[in-house]
Amino acid sequence: MHHAPWIFVVAVCLFTQCAPHTFAQPPMTTIYVVRHAEKLDPADPDTPLSPEGEARARDLASTLARAGVQRIYATTRLRTQQTVAPLAQQRNLVPVILEPAATEELVARIKADDRGMVVVVAGHNNTVPVIVQGLSGVVVDGIPEDRFDRLFKVTIAPDGKTTMEELRYGVPTP
Repeated sequence: MHHAPWIFVVAVCLFTQCAPHTFAQPPMTTIYVVRHAEKLDPADPDTPLSPEGEARARDLASTLARAGVQRIYATTRLRTQQTVAPLAQQRNLVPVILEPAATEELVARIKADDRGMVVVVAGHNNTVPVIVQGLSGVVVDGIPEDRFDRLFKVTIAPDGKTTMEELRYGVPTP
C-alpha cells in the first residue's frame, strides 16, 4: 500500500488534463492590415504588381508564415490580390474579395465573423488607415504613394480592448 497515494495523484492529474477547460479564455482576434505591394503602372487603375511588388508579396508570406493566418481579405483590384497570393497559397486559403470602398463592411465583418481568428487584409494607401482606425480606434497617418513596407497589427481582446502596432516588412521604403 506504500505506492497507493502516488497512484491517486497520477489519476487526479490525468483526470484534470482530460477534463474540459471551462475556464479557458476566448482567443484574441489578430488582424494584419497591409497596403498592396509596389504596382507596375501607376497610371493603370487595375495594374498588376511590379517585380519589386512580387518580391514584397513573397516577403509578406514569409513574414506571416508562422502567424497562423485563417482568413485573408483583398479588394477587387489585382494588386491587392497578388499581394496576398503567396500567403494564400502557403496557407491553402482563398481570399475573400470586397470592393475597395467597402471598409465599413469589412470592419463589421471581421468584428462579427472572424472573432478569435488571425486575419490578413490587403488594402490601398487611402483605405488602410480607415480600416486600422475602424478596428482599433487608433488614427494612423495616411500612407504616401511611395510607402509599401508598413504592416499594421491590430489585436482585439475578448473584452473588446484593442492594441495596434505598426511593423515593417520586406525592403524598406521611405
